[in-house]
Parts: sequence; structure tokens; C-alpha cells
Amino acid sequence: MNQKIIESICKGIRASVDIAVVGLSGGADSTLVACLCTRALGCENVYGAGMPYNEFDKETFNSRSASLGSKLGINYHEVSISKIADAVDEVVAGSGFEVSTLNSGNSRSRARMCVLYSFAHSLATKFAGKKVRVMGTGNLSEDFIGYDTKGGDALADIFPIGELYKSEVYQCLDLFVAEGLIDDCHIDRVPSAGLESGQTDEGDLGFSYDKMQNGIIYCRKYYDEMDEKIKQGGVDEVTKFVWTRHLANKHKHEAPPVLALRDMLDE
Repeated sequence: MNQKIIESICKGIRASVDIAVVGLSGGADSTLVACLCTRALGCENVYGAGMPYNEFDKETFNSRSASLGSKLGINYHEVSISKIADAVDEVVAGSGFEVSTLNSGNSRSRARMCVLYSFAHSLATKFAGKKVRVMGTGNLSEDFIGYDTKGGDALADIFPIGELYKSEVYQCLDLFVAEGLIDDCHIDRVPSAGLESGQTDEGDLGFSYDKMQNGIIYCRKYYDEMDEKIKQGGVDEVTKFVWTRHLANKHKHEAPPVLALRDMLDE
């Protein structure tokens, strides 16, 4: 990773965004996106939102978010999403549907995105004519296997680091630490969705992002041949896991299909 890549990302941000709205989770990805937006647009044009669900969030992940916002000098706001997420879960449960731990976690992710887009709407009204955009924080390692929430963190206006593997996210962050833009304490070295104490991405998935990276590279290289390669038995366990998850979840990152009826209606 080098400064040329970082400047290329910043150039892309400047071309599409005047004012950036970033959900700060305390994780490495949102930290990097906040750094890139600050570099690209200036701290005054970056609005960071810490959105804790409970006291555990506030004391851990959002404590890091608040510290990051102060270090970068951006506009930082903290808002609890507990009432929003709990209200959704209560309505769903009251309708007779199961609210699993995963389902409840998705409610939190979607609640946060509702807040971010409401912030963006308010800012777009205040700064008429400015391109106010909600910044996606997904990286290639997560997005390829669909480790995100449809309508939640899988939703955004632009994904600046969507082509970076998790390992490359940390390389970029280390460069910003070396520059003094942030401190090492602002980097979460153990990826976690933050749903409960001790929860980690590796624990959920069964593999670390480093282990899955080669599998993702292989799948992308042989994309149209993967099913046949798996049938032939020449694919290792990790790569097979990556491909299976990708097929099951790729709808999260595709535009919804529109049924083609216009020709029939115009006849």
C-alpha cells in the first residue's frame, strides 16, 4: 500500500462528494473512511456519527469513535439507536415473527442507516447545492462474502474502500498513524460486529479475513469457472466456503431487478 492509492481514493471522493456523512462504529473500516474523507474534503466537511445501542457500545466501540472524531477535528455527533432498533424488534415479535440475535443485530444496522440518511437529508437542506453523501464503509473481504446487512451497512451512496481487502485497510491505517493523523489506539485490530461482548468476525465466520483473502482472490480470478472447479474437487475448504457465501449473499450488492414489462404494455 502506498500514498498513490490513498490519493486515488481521495480523488474519487472529491469527484462525488462535497459533504461526507460517516457512521463511526469504532472499527477499522469506518476509521479509515473517516480519515480518507478528512484528507479529501477537509475536516469541516465530514460529519461522523457514533450510534451506540447500549452501554457496552458506548464504553467500547463508541468511546473509540468519539476519540477519533476529536483527533480528526470533524463534526462528531453521538445518538443512541436503542429506541429505534427495539421498536422494530417489538413490532416484528408482536406480529408473530422470530427475532433472533442475528435478526436483532440487523435491526441495529438498519436503524443506524436510517439515522445517517436523516442526517444527510438535513445537511443537504442546510447546504443547498452541495453533494451530501452517506459513505459506505464496507471492504472487499466483507462484501464479497456478504458479511453485512441488506438495508444497513450494505447500503450507501459511495463505497471508497470497497476494492480494498481487510489487510489493505490496515496498511492504509498504518500510513495515517505514521503521518500522525490518527493514533494506533484508534485502530480496532480485532474485527467485530459489536453485537455482544467477546463477539468477533472470525468467531462468526469460522475463518479470519487473512485466511479468506486468498480464497477471494481465487474466486474472482476464476469467477465463471468456480462451480466446475468445485465439482472437480480442486478447491480447498476455505475457498469453497467463500464461494458458497458469495453466491448466497451477492444480492446484497446488486441493484434490485426490475421486471421487463414495458414492451408488452406499449404494444
